[in-house]
Amino acid sequence: MTITKMKTIQFPKASYDDWKVEAVHSLKGKSFDQLITPTFEGIQLQPLYTEEHLNKSINYSEIISSAKQDSKWMIAQPAVATSAHEFLQKIVDQLSRGNDMIVYLASTSSFEWSSEELNQLKDLIKKHPFYFSVENENDSILGVFSLLTKEELQVVTGYVKGVSIPSVNMLVSTSEIHYAGGTAIHELTSALLSFAKIAENTPDFSSSLAVQFSVDTNFFMEIAKLRAFRVLWKAFISAYGVDGTNIPLFADTSLRSYSKLDDTVNLLRAGNAAFSAVLGGADALMVYPHDVLTGSTLTSERIARNVQLVIREETMISKFIDPSSGSYYIESLTSDLVRESWALFIKIQSMQETSREIYLMDLVHEVHSKRKTALTTRKASLIGTNMYANPSDIVSPSVMNEDVDRLAVPFENLREKFQTNSLKSAVVSFGLLKEVKPRADFVQGFLQAGGLNPLMSPVFEKVEDAWHWLKKNEIAYAIVAAKDDLTKEIMPSLLELKSNDMFLDVAGKFEEETTWKELGLNGSIYAGQDIIAKMQELVHWNEAGGHTDET
Repeated sequence: MTITKMKTIQFPKASYDDWKVEAVHSLKGKSFDQLITPTFEGIQLQPLYTEEHLNKSINYSEIISSAKQDSKWMIAQPAVATSAHEFLQKIVDQLSRGNDMIVYLASTSSFEWSSEELNQLKDLIKKHPFYFSVENENDSILGVFSLLTKEELQVVTGYVKGVSIPSVNMLVSTSEIHYAGGTAIHELTSALLSFAKIAENTPDFSSSLAVQFSVDTNFFMEIAKLRAFRVLWKAFISAYGVDGTNIPLFADTSLRSYSKLDDTVNLLRAGNAAFSAVLGGADALMVYPHDVLTGSTLTSERIARNVQLVIREETMISKFIDPSSGSYYIESLTSDLVRESWALFIKIQSMQETSREIYLMDLVHEVHSKRKTALTTRKASLIGTNMYANPSDIVSPSVMNEDVDRLAVPFENLREKFQTNSLKSAVVSFGLLKEVKPRADFVQGFLQAGGLNPLMSPVFEKVEDAWHWLKKNEIAYAIVAAKDDLTKEIMPSLLELKSNDMFLDVAGKFEEETTWKELGLNGSIYAGQDIIAKMQELVHWNEAGGHTDET
């Protein structure tokens, strides 16, 4: 084909229906529904979004664009310190290295302030925006506000979470719902319910509020969540007859998916969440260091700050107020979240006041249970924790208040159990390497996620050779891996040789398992199994000195 012909060739325009026909054909007999992904929000994600999908939903791009005055965002990294003096030193250093806000978190820093130190802080907050998160009104950092005149309080830019300070903007956080396991819909609804409470007592509430969302690693859903909030806020103030004041939107990277196992992966999670927060239109963003759970360092704090600086300086994101505008997928998700969140808000608001929070938390806990099940059965991934675990990881003690119900905690607890009381394990393979390796690798990954690092045996042909290898290596717990037909052939012979002090499992699910258990088999390991439940069984056996409760 000549260049001229290549330039002038016309391809027929393909429709969504044409694509769907080809997609179904590629599934080789499976239903098209296999390509639809259900979310914890109850939204059915389509495999392809087109202009047709956008036309069927409401496009909120104009509302979202008008709700944010500046395309840039403030970098709001916290200063972790053990004294007021250290805090002030860190803040001054951070502000000279790209930080835009003075951020104090009582959960990571709490100490006494002298009058001299409060005066230094006063001078700083007169020049820079600030965000204080405190546990209660007794935190001595709040004394800085008594040093400011009424006129100075009117011009400072800052927000306080945890208590109400006269003349200082209040920050409404949805973190409690988020960390309890809530979905984007639950978080958005929670924000609206909080605003409704405030509106009942403060008619002119809109100009003194800010909102905070924790942003997790569900990239597109988190973008849509922040965009949807802009639309919901506009609808809310309109319903309450308040002028269209824009509201500052704070975001922080969620600790819900952070893990003490292979903690450098937290940096990837933080980068993912930070980018989605920026694309979603956050006005200020805080990125937690990857090692925040066990004690951040100057280096990790710098890396966390640089996550935002790289996004700001090395991309074009800060040139656009709503960079996600026009994306068929994100616009459709935004519309879905707006519709479902507003409907849930109206439903809960119509209930008795005493029932509202209970009803919402019941919904949240139901979803949280599903999240945990998805992880323990490995239908969802937490890299470095329930998938691709690093067996050499040592779980360090936490330095921060562990009131956050992190998803990785059950896996960390297992690792600690086996750190304290080791269990020598092995995967014993039979047959041909190329046939058994996938199954043996699966079992190895399963056990490593549960806190064990099994020896991988040579591939045996004879049961006797395998048994001698197990005894020579003093294996206390073994898993047999082979193709199904070969497994059925070798298991009776192997169970005849098995001693009472060895825990023996088989890889895969077999009808013969009941019979094998009568001969001394413990159980099995298979895809879709609950890792936590299985490994807890091993912990119990190991802590009992290699004995079960059976007589």
